Amino acid sequence: MLETRSDHNSLLGKRQQGSVLLVSLIMLLLLTLVAVGGMQGTILQERMTGNLRDRDLAFQAAEAALREAEDFVRNNPNQIYNNNNGFYQVTSDDHPDWRTRTTTAGNGSITYGGSFPGVAAQPTYYIEQINTFQPAGTETEAGTAVPPPPFYRITALGTGGSDSTTVVLTSVYRSQ
Repeated sequence: MLETRSDHNSLLGKRQQGSVLLVSLIMLLLLTLVAVGGMQGTILQERMTGNLRDRDLAFQAAEAALREAEDFVRNNPNQIYNNNNGFYQVTSDDHPDWRTRTTTAGNGSITYGGSFPGVAAQPTYYIEQINTFQPAGTETEAGTAVPPPPFYRITALGTGGSDSTTVVLTSVYRSQ
């Protein structure tokens, strides 16, 4: 009777050796699937971070051009807005189209005066003078109208590290 038990135990041990290998391979497959899923999530996060950095760079470039344009308007109140070279009347159809980045013959935008590192193209801007109307009751005691201070619409275009990332900022600036 003792011999029967030992034969039975030895047969049971031989059958289990194949199942350990199968279970190990299944566990390895599951771990591989989890690792691949984790890598895909990490790659997606890296892409999102890169795109966010690129957009932020374009925003900073457009902001720098916008500040330069506001300084120009503040320091050059007698600038003539003759519908070319970055200086336009708001009613003009000749100003650059920021949506397509195209300019027609004789007009254009002003390139940022400084150097903005890391961008595909230096930021640009154009300034439009908005003619204000004279509201009733704004005359002086002598009866002459007080001219209202002019307003300016400034449009700045910034490009990020790649040429496909752009930010357009528009500001309405009132001259004093």
